Amino acid sequence: MRAPRLRFVYFALADENGVRSAYHQHLVIAEVLLGRVLAARAAGLRPIAPALDYAAEARATVRPPRDMFHATTLECRRWYDHDGSARAEPLTQEALAAQLVAVDGLSLEEARHRAARRSHALPAADQAWMIERRHTPLERRPLNQAEFQILAKAIEGAYRVPAGGSHVERANRQIALRVAAVLGGLLDEFAASPFTIAALSQKFSRVHLAHLRRTIVNSRQAESDSGVLLAGPKAWFAAKAARMRAEHQIGLAMSPRSFPAMRLSAYPVVAVVGGKLRTFVNGSSHGRTRSRIAGAVAAFAAIPG
Repeated sequence: MRAPRLRFVYFALADENGVRSAYHQHLVIAEVLLGRVLAARAAGLRPIAPALDYAAEARATVRPPRDMFHATTLECRRWYDHDGSARAEPLTQEALAAQLVAVDGLSLEEARHRAARRSHALPAADQAWMIERRHTPLERRPLNQAEFQILAKAIEGAYRVPAGGSHVERANRQIALRVAAVLGGLLDEFAASPFTIAALSQKFSRVHLAHLRRTIVNSRQAESDSGVLLAGPKAWFAAKAARMRAEHQIGLAMSPRSFPAMRLSAYPVVAVVGGKLRTFVNGSSHGRTRSRIAGAVAAFAAIPG
C-alpha cells in the first residue's frame, strides 16, 4: 500500500539566495518529513514519538561496556545477565521490574518505581519502537522528538508565505493548516502543540483532542464487545486498559498545564460593600454578588472535560 502524498505550491521563479529560496527550503523539508510520517503510518508503524529523543534511542540500542557499571546497579542488570553475559537487547521497564520482584523480593509497586526512576529502561512499547525505527528504511522511518520539531518549524515556515504571490499564499496556508490537523489525528498519546503560530496550534489541538476522545469511545466499544462475545478475560482487560489509557491522555490534554498562563493587565480586588461581594478592577466596581459568582463557578465546573 502506497502512502498518500501531499505537496505544497512553489513560486515559479526564485532567486538562489533570495527570500523565496529560503521559503522553498521550508517546503522541501516539510514534504520530506511528512512523507516519512505518512509512509510509516501506511506500513503500520507508530509514525511519531514526540517524547523519545536521540539519547533515549542510544540508551535502548547501544550497549555500554560492562566495566562502566558496578555489578549491582540497575543499568548493569539492564544490559548484562547475572553471570556477566551480555543481553541481546536491554531489559525493558516491565522486565526489569519483574526481575526485582523475583530476585530481590521487592513489592511490585516498589519494583516498578525503581525500574522507572533509577534506570534508563524504557517501557516495552517505546523500546520496541526505537529498535524497529533503527532498522526501518529512511523513506518510511518514523519521526522522533527532534525530527517532529523540525517538521513543525518547516510547516510554520510554509505558513509564513513571502509577499508577492496571492495564489501561493492562499494555497500553502490552507495546506499547512491541513497538515497540522493530520498530525493531530496521528498521535495516540497526548502531545502539546509543537506550533507557535496560533492558527496552526489551534487546528492541531482541536483535532488531537477529538482524536483522543474517539479513542475512548472506540476502546469502550471494544471493551463492551469483548464481554458480549465472551472473548475471554484477556481481551476484556486489554480493552479496559486501552480505555483507561485513553482517558488518562484526555486528562493530560485538559490539564491546566496544557494551556498558556493567563496574563492579567489589571488585578482584581474583592471587597464586601453594603453587604454585597464586589470586584474592583483599576478602581471600578464590577458589582458581582455572591450568587452571580456562585453561578459563574458552577458554569465553569460544568464545562466538559
